Amino acid sequence: MVRVDCLRGRIVRGFFVVSTLLVWSAFDGWGAGHQVLVSHSGQFLASQVWKVPLSADLVALSTNAAYMRVEPALLLVSAERVGQRLRHELSLLPPARSRIHLTVIPAQSPADSLTLLAERMPAGWKYRLGVPVVVNRQRLLEGLVHVILLEIANQAAGELSTDLPAWLVSGLAARLQSLAGEELLFAAPSGAGPVVFRRTVIERRRYDPLAQARPVLEQHGPLTWQELSWPGVAGHPETESDRFRASAELLVHELLRLPQGSAKLTKFLIHRARFLNWQTAFLTAFEAEFPRMLDVEKWWALQVACFRFEPIHGAGRASLGWTDLQASVQVPAEIRATPDELPRAKTNVSLQTVIRQWDWARQQTALMACALRLEQLIGRLPPEAQVMAMAYVRALRRYLTQRPNADLPVPATGMVRPGLPRLVYETLQQLDALDAELAQRVANASQRHPERWEELSVTRILPLPQAAVESDAEKEGSRVSSPR
Repeated sequence: MVRVDCLRGRIVRGFFVVSTLLVWSAFDGWGAGHQVLVSHSGQFLASQVWKVPLSADLVALSTNAAYMRVEPALLLVSAERVGQRLRHELSLLPPARSRIHLTVIPAQSPADSLTLLAERMPAGWKYRLGVPVVVNRQRLLEGLVHVILLEIANQAAGELSTDLPAWLVSGLAARLQSLAGEELLFAAPSGAGPVVFRRTVIERRRYDPLAQARPVLEQHGPLTWQELSWPGVAGHPETESDRFRASAELLVHELLRLPQGSAKLTKFLIHRARFLNWQTAFLTAFEAEFPRMLDVEKWWALQVACFRFEPIHGAGRASLGWTDLQASVQVPAEIRATPDELPRAKTNVSLQTVIRQWDWARQQTALMACALRLEQLIGRLPPEAQVMAMAYVRALRRYLTQRPNADLPVPATGMVRPGLPRLVYETLQQLDALDAELAQRVANASQRHPERWEELSVTRILPLPQAAVESDAEKEGSRVSSPR
């Protein structure tokens, strides 16, 4: 049997004595005549062994925005929502194998923590999470994230339960809170009268997963890698501190932005139990980026420095993303006077020009390179630009997939299939619409931040005077060809 303190991230193996017999009584009384609810997926079970009248202090505390009163049925819904959102962030997570029992236990004080028990049974692992009836919202979210991740990590474990780094649990919980906090945790209705349903409309004008962490980090600064790895040791901040949670959220955010970051973070979680410590499992999952732990510290120090520098130039962040996208949908080409001559200059041509004028072999190479370039850029773009970049990728992938079969001759007549002109026409229409919207976005961004835009237009958008290139091309009678 394993006890996990969800607040401090400590794991104690073996049998233990809990400071209050109330928690033990709640767990031991499981199945003793009280109602057990099962979630829609069947992974979660919830129960409340007995109900104890709340003290006046806890009743007043339950009305605090940072706390909530827990009810078994709504706790099941919250657990399902958290699990679904985790699988959205880490899309390659394997299906659950073990059930998680959620027990609502009486609360004694605002400092009551959640208690997680992991027990190895002949048929597999069994998890029990004790939740005080009045609990801090962030503690509850971290506890649910912890038990869901632990169940996945223990699928490859032996007789002993594995442990997870505190920054992973806190970082993912903080990320879920920032992205969908209003949609995850459901408090019990207040009052003894009929339940009143209210419609809640959530409107987000700008997507910023670090919106809640940013003020804390700007005031106190992110923690170092060692402080995140060893919380509460040698004077390091505890896991419940706002600075630790904000730093962990930034760390998870930057790891997810790495190439295939979500898949590698999932790999780290799945293979965690195969190693004695999480550091080795982390290096194995991210071996392409971090050959040694020293490389992780260097990378994290660079991310911290970039974050501290970002607020100074934050005004141009949106325009920078749109201009990056605008530059990425251009195809680089070389200007030559004759096919055998060295290139006189380099320029960019539009995707529509490639589709209209280049042969299929050159089209395939150029368009595939453009699609790959956009896919690599998506993680570093603002959210609105990400949506447009994915639209470009879908249009290019559709054309590249259907184009080889569109011009196959019909065996009986030898005529070209009529699908090719239509495919070209539809693709050009999509690209024209995307280009028009992108140009409007870039123009709007430049009007909001003219000083920053002037600097960017010189250093990023116009590396070569386009008018001069076209003029030279006309004088020499040169032509535009794809790069060799």
